[in-house]
Amino acid sequence: MDLGERIRYFRIRKRITGAELAQKTSVSRSLISQIEKNNANPSIETLRRIANVLEVPIAALFEEQEPSNGMVVRKSQRKRLKLSQSNIFYELLTPDLNRQLELIWIEVEPGQQNVQAPSFGHIGEESAVVLYGQIHVYINNDVYVLNEGDSISFDSSKPHSIANLGTEKVVMVSAITPPSF
Repeated sequence: MDLGERIRYFRIRKRITGAELAQKTSVSRSLISQIEKNNANPSIETLRRIANVLEVPIAALFEEQEPSNGMVVRKSQRKRLKLSQSNIFYELLTPDLNRQLELIWIEVEPGQQNVQAPSFGHIGEESAVVLYGQIHVYINNDVYVLNEGDSISFDSSKPHSIANLGTEKVVMVSAITPPSF
């Protein structure tokens, strides 16, 4: 099953129409239809709203329905998600969604940011470490500049976003509890 089919599957399982999903997520009915037909590349924020309404973790929209029996996620088997209209990639490092902690590999190309309008927050805590490059982390009205080896921890219910204002790709790993992807 692909992304659109999974969204449709969860929507039907929840017994709501496409119009109801559109209303509850504050997006157009035509966008929901395009997403379900795989003719649109929704933003992370749109996917987060859809997942919240469908009462599933966002990662459930990207993975097969069979739960993982293992503890190891091979690099070639990571679930990969790209922010629409940007060059930010997220890869799920945890094997399934039945855990209390979620690890995410994040790659941010130069000049890219996930600044939403407004930036978003989610329940829980988040920590991240920069493996390569320099990243700007925005939390509320504060800006933190992190270099290779630096880390940050914060209450993720506060609006937050990241931006790579440099000339090199940034690679970082983020830990989130409870899982929000």
